Amino acid sequence: MTSYLIQYIDPKDNEGEEDPLFSEYTYGDKENRGNTLKTEVLKGDFLFFNRSIEDKVCITAFYEVVEVLEIQKAKMDNLIMRNYRNPHLLRSNIQENEVIVFGHPDKSMILDTPLEVNMALLEELSIKLEPSPNQTEKAAISSRLKNYGRFIPLDDSQVNILLGKVNPLHTTSFLKLQKDLEISIVLDKTEKDLVVKARIGQSIFKRTLLAVEKKCRLCGVSDERFLVASHIKPWSQSNNQERLDVDNGLLLCPNHDALFDKGHISFDEDGLILISDSLDKHSKIFLNINETMNIRMKERQKQYMRWHRENIFHIKQYE
Repeated sequence: MTSYLIQYIDPKDNEGEEDPLFSEYTYGDKENRGNTLKTEVLKGDFLFFNRSIEDKVCITAFYEVVEVLEIQKAKMDNLIMRNYRNPHLLRSNIQENEVIVFGHPDKSMILDTPLEVNMALLEELSIKLEPSPNQTEKAAISSRLKNYGRFIPLDDSQVNILLGKVNPLHTTSFLKLQKDLEISIVLDKTEKDLVVKARIGQSIFKRTLLAVEKKCRLCGVSDERFLVASHIKPWSQSNNQERLDVDNGLLLCPNHDALFDKGHISFDEDGLILISDSLDKHSKIFLNINETMNIRMKERQKQYMRWHRENIFHIKQYE
């Protein structure tokens, strides 16, 4: 088992394609790096992703790995092909050692505040950095990463150091906060507590929604690995009670969650799907949506959905 610090390619340097695809916690690679992922990375390992932001190198996200699959095998899984949009899955040509990594949706994280990878952090991680006299710190760190082929292996102690810095769920206060949050959420402390409580609250929300719903409302996917607890009224715009209200949720596959979250679809008072005019007929087929789809809603869900129509779907219509 091996975890890695990985330098990823910015979309503007990758034909506009985003990979890692953080919206669905996937990451694809090929050739030597693909072989490393295939032979070294196992379930429970961690991948920390870093990129250049202005004059700094920063960790922007991490995955706790669920599975690493060769592309050929992934493409044979209809559920994966239906619900994931990673460019490695969509290309027709398969390259040598091409693989895709799936991150656990509840245990992976996109960082609100990126963690700077500087000399102090590398020293704490016991990663030696020997810059040349004319190199800036950023150039020296970037060169170090490139010398490793964009992958720096991490042992358990290094992983724990990084988790302590980037993941508030791994702090010593987690258990106490979790116990408090099962009663109520009080978002009036430090910024760090806000992030912790939001993260735990979202986890509680998904567990609660899974207790009453068992599959995607639109396509019927029932594998929990491919289900997202989607807020009808977004977390960021909800009050404390609304954030944990199961009636403010829909269980959706990643594909339909993305469409709903971005306002490309919504539902009318009778639960009939509304589809944005921005989607042409080919996109609808590809995204597995059609005008006959409908869902059943309780009265309180209808109130939340009315908010979604008025504040997200209709706004998207006129962008």
